[in-house]
Amino acid sequence: MKTVSILFTALTLLLASTGAAIADTRAVYTVPNIPVDETAANTRDAENRALANAKAIGLRRLVNKLTLPEDRAALSDEFYAYENARAFSAAVDVDNERRSSTVYKADLTILYNPKLVRAALDREGVAYVDRQAPLSMIVPVAGNAALLEDWRAAWPSEKKTALNPYVKGLAFYSSSDGWASVAQEVRSVNASNAVIAELLGSDGAWQVRLTQETPGGATIIGTTNPVPSMSEAASAASAYLDAAWKRQSIVRDQTLTEISASVIYSDLATWNSLRKSLSESALISQLKVESVSVDGAQIKFGYAGDEARLLSELRQRGVQLERGQQGWVVTSALRFSR
Repeated sequence: MKTVSILFTALTLLLASTGAAIADTRAVYTVPNIPVDETAANTRDAENRALANAKAIGLRRLVNKLTLPEDRAALSDEFYAYENARAFSAAVDVDNERRSSTVYKADLTILYNPKLVRAALDREGVAYVDRQAPLSMIVPVAGNAALLEDWRAAWPSEKKTALNPYVKGLAFYSSSDGWASVAQEVRSVNASNAVIAELLGSDGAWQVRLTQETPGGATIIGTTNPVPSMSEAASAASAYLDAAWKRQSIVRDQTLTEISASVIYSDLATWNSLRKSLSESALISQLKVESVSVDGAQIKFGYAGDEARLLSELRQRGVQLERGQQGWVVTSALRFSR
């Protein structure tokens, strides 16, 4: 039996109605699948204890999600105390609820308040990322058909709450397939790139080699550490993608470099897509559109970090930023895939 928090539903509808960017924020600050099992003198006390513990557990998971280990090491245990966990939580969704006179069991999903969590991390001087990477299409591949069937089954169909959200591709590919092979399905699921997740190793010591395919070419992301099972290997691969996104997006020096650029496109749909991708970049701020025509626009923005990081991050979003004879030019990277 499932019961849903009215507040959680209301917040979800409100956030979803205000646009994709805020909906992405809701996904980032949602911590799902927190199992609770508490016993107390009565069911109400057991439920209250379960909720309190779940909020503290969820806060720690959220901080782990948003930060790198070397940054969150500065946080004391007091940061995760019940007072903060209660103050930061905005709503609770309850699933698989079971009660007795003294026992409360359930699976909880907790939505945390982005404004409060950000302010707390800022006060502590802890760097974090709460913008999601562009949606990826995961492509599980393996050395033989028998392994591939089990490896594909180890992956969930999607994980939209991850920092690097993904959907699982339905077609079968090989480790040698590049962008030309996967592009059609990537576009069909509204993803920006494909991640080839190649299973390595053997039973009891599985690893995953991750390679990102975009219209601009292939990028080796890295290889996970050995784990005992394929399901753990899939989880490790997702965590590796999240960590890679954090390392790419966290910028310690916030000094902005200003750019003026020409945007070239063939239709307004492409312009809207390019503008959205630029505005959602974790490295770009102060985006200003100075003029727009039917086939081009003039923009200004600032970016933090080094130029190579910016170019790489934009390629993942389907944006090609190049320095031409007349200055910076922005075009759609998808033109390379046609």
